[in-house]
Amino acid sequence: MGQFLLSGVLAMKKKILVVDDSPFMLALVGDMLKKFDYDVATIDNGSDACKEVETTRFDMIITDLNMPVMDGLEFTRQVRTYPNCKFVPILMLSGENDQERITRAKTLGVSTFINKPPREAQLKSILQVILSKRSSLRVPVKLEVLYGEDQILSNYVAGYTHNMSVGGLFLETMNPLPLHEKLKIKFSLPEEDAPIVCKGRVAWTNSPVSPSDRTHPPGMGVEFVNFAEERQLKSFLMSGSWRN
Repeated sequence: MGQFLLSGVLAMKKKILVVDDSPFMLALVGDMLKKFDYDVATIDNGSDACKEVETTRFDMIITDLNMPVMDGLEFTRQVRTYPNCKFVPILMLSGENDQERITRAKTLGVSTFINKPPREAQLKSILQVILSKRSSLRVPVKLEVLYGEDQILSNYVAGYTHNMSVGGLFLETMNPLPLHEKLKIKFSLPEEDAPIVCKGRVAWTNSPVSPSDRTHPPGMGVEFVNFAEERQLKSFLMSGSWRN
């Protein structure tokens, strides 16, 4: 069970965990996700949810910010220490607009916030964007990339990609930037006149000393932020011209 046919290929439904101490919110969000055809698990507290995440691989986690016993911030901090949850997107539900707590949540690894109660169309759109990018094809293409944190290009550092997708790239470097660090990126696609300049965020790092993924060289995975040239990059990756 929990499988469906997509274009003749057997695929698994995306599995999403919802954590909220409110039975109403668990039912509301859970029913929306089931309507979208996701495989859904619901838990009413952060402590039990940690145990579930430690033993089960989820494609996404949706958690409330304010919960008794263990709030959403502590839950996020805890699950980010689990090897199977280092890169899983975490969406946080909140009815408040406390910028200090929002900043803290993003530092801990929350991908985005959704106001309570979530609107069905908004939730569906966010899930489609995040999950489709995570499942997009990663191509082993090697392109030179300039990256830095300011407008002065001469201050940028040059590196090479290990792979790319429409959602981001993995950049080889012995000195990866800190997790969640924002940066600017510039690279050129073959046979394109204008270079691509965009913003990114460090989604994960592979330490030269103790790598978390030995299939990758030392470096950092960079997620594109508000990437306008997605269609252009997708066309390049699908063309196969990168093999040359």
